[in-house]
Amino acid sequence: MEKGAERRQLLFQTGNPGKLAEARHYFEPLGFTVEQFLINGEPPVIIEPQADDLVTVARSKISQGLALLAGAGRADSALLVEDAGLFIDELGGFPGVYSASILGQIGLDGILALLEGREQRTAQFGCCAAMWDGERMLIGEGTCTGVIVTEARGEHGFGYDPLFIPDEAGADGLTYAQMSPAQKEQASHRTRAYEQLVLQIG
Repeated sequence: MEKGAERRQLLFQTGNPGKLAEARHYFEPLGFTVEQFLINGEPPVIIEPQADDLVTVARSKISQGLALLAGAGRADSALLVEDAGLFIDELGGFPGVYSASILGQIGLDGILALLEGREQRTAQFGCCAAMWDGERMLIGEGTCTGVIVTEARGEHGFGYDPLFIPDEAGADGLTYAQMSPAQKEQASHRTRAYEQLVLQIG
């Protein structure tokens, strides 16, 4: 963004403070002011669709968000949503699009228990980010491959971060939760989805 240019507000439809922090870390240097999307001071209720892929989920979430914005007289606002999932090969892609709900049900220990004694521990993090720029919908997708550790490691990040070592970690073998924000950004599925959005914004 050119010096002196006006910053643009980007509403992020999320209740996850970790995701909000990552979006700010990525988009604010590009000239956006990232704020949580609220209606009357509260996060809006969004219905999670039953779907088999992240793109369908993200499209549904942003469509619901746009309807809420229109109802509040803010249809020209920029809106961001994203949906991510951990796809574990040995578990047939589970928990996948249901990652958030499964984490709430069984936690990290539950995932580790499902993999106990299994040598195959490869997995992929996937992300689909959808943005309404005030005129059109943009879609970005990103993936990161890696492995699941045998015990949770690290205090940073959120969600499944303590279980996942991205391939980009190399010899360091750090999980997402052991990385600094800058390190994680280099290997993040979410960053790769955001990069696709930025290319389309132009």
